[in-house]
Amino acid sequence: MKAQEVKSRLKGNVVPVPGQFNEDLSLNLQGYKDHVAFLLEKGVRIYYLALSASEFDCMSQKERISVTETVAGCLDDSCLLIAQAVAAGALEEQAAEARDLIAAGAHAAVTAPKSIKEGNKFFSSFYSKAGYSPSRHDQYYIDYMKAFADILQAPIVYHDKAFKSGKGPSMAMLDAILDIELVAGLKEHVPDPLTLRNIYSRYGSKVACFDGFGKTLQFWSMQWGASARHSCWSWFDPKTDQDFVESISKGDLAAASEIVNNEWPVMDAICQTGFAGYKYMMHLIGLPGGPCRIPGEVLSDQEKDVVKKAAKQIGLI
Repeated sequence: MKAQEVKSRLKGNVVPVPGQFNEDLSLNLQGYKDHVAFLLEKGVRIYYLALSASEFDCMSQKERISVTETVAGCLDDSCLLIAQAVAAGALEEQAAEARDLIAAGAHAAVTAPKSIKEGNKFFSSFYSKAGYSPSRHDQYYIDYMKAFADILQAPIVYHDKAFKSGKGPSMAMLDAILDIELVAGLKEHVPDPLTLRNIYSRYGSKVACFDGFGKTLQFWSMQWGASARHSCWSWFDPKTDQDFVESISKGDLAAASEIVNNEWPVMDAICQTGFAGYKYMMHLIGLPGGPCRIPGEVLSDQEKDVVKKAAKQIGLI
């Protein structure tokens, strides 16, 4: 698939595929197949194998390739699959994994370059050059992404992460990276509304832009120029996510606002229970929702009751 086609198709709801594990924490490949079948039936067409939401950062490289092959094998030509290359010990290592993900069936590789070192100390004193500086660091990121594209020769979604200051990179750096021919999309990861507005208004017509900050921010980001939104809510309720995007696209902001307000009981429950709460929500409606590999992500009976109560409150069960 060409970068321009990835850009044109990366619109609406981007659904990260949740990690599926057996009780011994081995991969549950049948769980992936069953859940993707549910999502396909509900109209989901964009799938994302993500660093955090898909627990790719808790898997070996071999497992990530296996999951990509499994998910890709479930999809038809109407679907788009993007997958995050995690290996980042060196540029060549990350690009090699991205090539493997494309060969396994992904249409585009999501990548965040290896981070600069921030906050270093010597004899317990901070380095004066400890933070991000456009004049010192922008060219590193630009050169990294140009080299990555030269090696990969396939569509790329650039994952823009915040630095330790909480701020993102300069617009000049993003200008250069998003000018790279193979860069089809931007996954934004700086949750500052002013930053989001500036980025989406500047790049929304250039590449496919999206973030995963939830409907409260996405209510605005999709009006500012984001073409898509990353959402775990679709794991158990794709229709509400689709209704939200449709409401925004039609300018029916009252309907979109009502959807946001209706979800607060579940949002409260998930904030208390994390990804394990999401997976228990899936279990409650009959979907595969096994354990997490994320350390400490295990629910008590009391926490399960919190999730179940919230699901009943908004009519999911």
